[in-house]
Amino acid sequence: MATAPATVTEHAAQLHQRALSQCARSRFDLAERTLLRGLRLLEAPEQADQAEAQAVRVRVLMTLSTVETELHGRDAGLARFEEAEQLAAVSGNPALQFAVDSATALNLLRRGDHDGALERFASAERNIKSATTSEACILFLNRGNLMLQNLHLAAARRDLDRCIELADAEPDNEQLRAWQFMARHNLGYLEFLAGNLPLALRMMDSAAAMPVAVSHGISALDKARVLIEAGLSDAADQTLRDAEAEFRRGRLHHELAETELARAECAVLGGDLRSARTLAGSARTRFRRRSDDRWRRVAELALLSADLADGRPPGRLVGPAERLAREFGEQGLQLQARTAELIATTALTRLGQVEHAEQTLEQLPPLSASDPIAVRLQQRAAAAGVARAAGRPAVARRQVRTGLADLSRHQAKFGSLDLQTSSAIHGAELVRLDLELALADGKPRQIFDAIERGRAVSRRLTAVTPPTGESADLLSELRQQSEILKAIGDDPTMSTAAADIRHRIAALYDRLSAISWWSDGAGDIGKPASMQAVSDVAAVLDKTLVSYVNLHGGWSAVVLSGGSARWVRLPGDDRTIELSRRAQADLDVLAYGTLPIPLRSAATASLQRTLALLDELLIAPLELGDAALAIIPTGPTTTLPWTCLPSLRGRPVEVAPTATSWLAGARAEDVAGPLRVGALCGPGLSTAPAEVTEIGRLWGPRLPDGVRSELHAGRADLADALATDTVVHVAAHGSHVRQNPMFSSLELTDGPLYAYEIAGRRVAPHVVLSACELGQATTRPGDEALGLTRVLLHLGAQCVVAGVAQVADELAGQVMADYHSRLVAGDDSASALAAATATGDYAPFVCFGSSWRTLPGPT
Repeated sequence: MATAPATVTEHAAQLHQRALSQCARSRFDLAERTLLRGLRLLEAPEQADQAEAQAVRVRVLMTLSTVETELHGRDAGLARFEEAEQLAAVSGNPALQFAVDSATALNLLRRGDHDGALERFASAERNIKSATTSEACILFLNRGNLMLQNLHLAAARRDLDRCIELADAEPDNEQLRAWQFMARHNLGYLEFLAGNLPLALRMMDSAAAMPVAVSHGISALDKARVLIEAGLSDAADQTLRDAEAEFRRGRLHHELAETELARAECAVLGGDLRSARTLAGSARTRFRRRSDDRWRRVAELALLSADLADGRPPGRLVGPAERLAREFGEQGLQLQARTAELIATTALTRLGQVEHAEQTLEQLPPLSASDPIAVRLQQRAAAAGVARAAGRPAVARRQVRTGLADLSRHQAKFGSLDLQTSSAIHGAELVRLDLELALADGKPRQIFDAIERGRAVSRRLTAVTPPTGESADLLSELRQQSEILKAIGDDPTMSTAAADIRHRIAALYDRLSAISWWSDGAGDIGKPASMQAVSDVAAVLDKTLVSYVNLHGGWSAVVLSGGSARWVRLPGDDRTIELSRRAQADLDVLAYGTLPIPLRSAATASLQRTLALLDELLIAPLELGDAALAIIPTGPTTTLPWTCLPSLRGRPVEVAPTATSWLAGARAEDVAGPLRVGALCGPGLSTAPAEVTEIGRLWGPRLPDGVRSELHAGRADLADALATDTVVHVAAHGSHVRQNPMFSSLELTDGPLYAYEIAGRRVAPHVVLSACELGQATTRPGDEALGLTRVLLHLGAQCVVAGVAQVADELAGQVMADYHSRLVAGDDSASALAAATATGDYAPFVCFGSSWRTLPGPT
């Protein structure tokens, strides 16, 4: 409890400290009232000639000036500041002169006068011995921020470390802990600017966990910028929404406008261009009202970016973009100037003014590794567009390939599979250009190579073990909350409790995801396979490989068969995606065992029509004959029930994320010697024990040590089986979480095992998931898909058999018994699955990856 003030001056000083704490929580509205109250105390006649009172008055006026600027605009606090400056000059007090110089430097920094700010910081530092510890911390914190803005990272680190060192000397000082939090957070932002995104996120999260009463709005805004650079636009937008709510409470209009700008960037990445324009327009209005021309221009730049992505008439974009480029250049804002020039370049190219576009592009400074990945790729895309328009396709291809290689290096920094896949969003424009160039050329090799360059870069990255030690308690709570929610079910009396639990589960997803993002990548990037290498292996194995592409709604495919390659245009259009979703929905309906006969008949008829249409759109035009197939799908067809299509039913089909990954699996040595088989079942699946017992009976004669059979398998049992066995069969319920695919899970006796937990482990060459829809995956921008099956393949499984829709328990048991009997007899997995699902009810199981077998196959 604070000591009661003995004098009016002491009371005013305490109010000033309270206002500083309110500022740290971004409650400038409260701070304004507190400071005005303190100022009224100091305006009493008896305080006028007291040096101590005047010193407090100077500090109150300076803080009030900052607060009024935040609340009411850049010139609102000017009169307060001028009064404080005059009082300090008259006093001759070095402590007050330090405070004034430090505050002036901050004011100049906010106005964009970095040179002037540096001079005043230097002037303040000459009197730093007269400053309080808190004031010294603020100086180093603010100057460190200035150095960050100017990318002087070594100098920034020195200042921020000095701030932390000073605060450490007084660990019980709440105000100093606030400055220490900000300095630690800013060191995380420094790592972001240095290109160390996983470390940046870890340091920011560590700072946010400090027990200190401060606003996390600004730090959330900074973290969102890191998430945007990582491609996590959804997570960034949610972080920004939280910051937005805090800024609204504190009436921080400038910060609120910055948040809207960042959200506009998220919307552009997510393709929601209407929202992007609305958000950027609102930010522009807020900055204009505050007479903040610098930030108003940044908002105009965001509007132009949305207009360009939305295909607005390019003639309306060139003039504003060139004007903004000049104005940013005059302010020394080189990154924003470059972005404006790139918008102008692309708009000029679309107008056909290629020579003007080339001149604009040539004026840009060379790219730097410190430039944001989005800007680097934007410049490569603009250069490729100009080269293509100028009739130099080879130069355009070179720009595209250089940009995609840069993206691969960017993705390789991440150990998290979540980040590796999400960051592909930044390369979407380059991938589109690459495909357009290849399709215009019409040569199968060019098209095949473009598909492999642009698709699933994460499949060519090394898996890294996430820091699971930090997440163990959170995973335990997640399992507990999930079990409680399951027990509540649809009980209407528990709807409020269920909503609270869902909210907590979502928060746990966010926290666990954040921890996984801390992992550094191994930095290794595999090269895409050449068409010739894939074609040669496919021919030896007597298989046909089909690689699909969907560009601007037009579908086509490269077909590799018998050592030759051809490109086939397909009649597929937007219906293809809708039909893929409809097929899955019909299969989900048919999985209900108690479905009334009329409804079952209607769903069966709908499914048959849908599958026949998909067959006509995707398969029939390819004239594939009867060869076994390896399919490289795209978009929602990633989880299409391929084995159910009329012309593919009963035919061996493998579905792989990329031709490169298929080739790696096809080249893997077949298991000819001793092998280990594990069969495990989870709870709540009535047919699972019989299924596991039957698998043990089928494989038993082949295995000296018998089959590892677990009728009540727990998470440790499955983890052990995946680490040591050759074939792992899991008969357990599971779920695919579309919004958070890393939390797709298998239900075991001691709770769910999440894909999140498997990431980074060794897994068996062949995994079979016989229940539910665990073959599902969430397809992200950049054609990257993620789910439990994809995690298993990424970690080294050669083949995963899983359902892409709900499967009736009895049907699953029948298919799996037939499937394993054929594996035991020596069939490869694709052939065994084809035979096991050839007749009877539709069983939407798919052989993902490359077909696996127990006996030597073709070499």
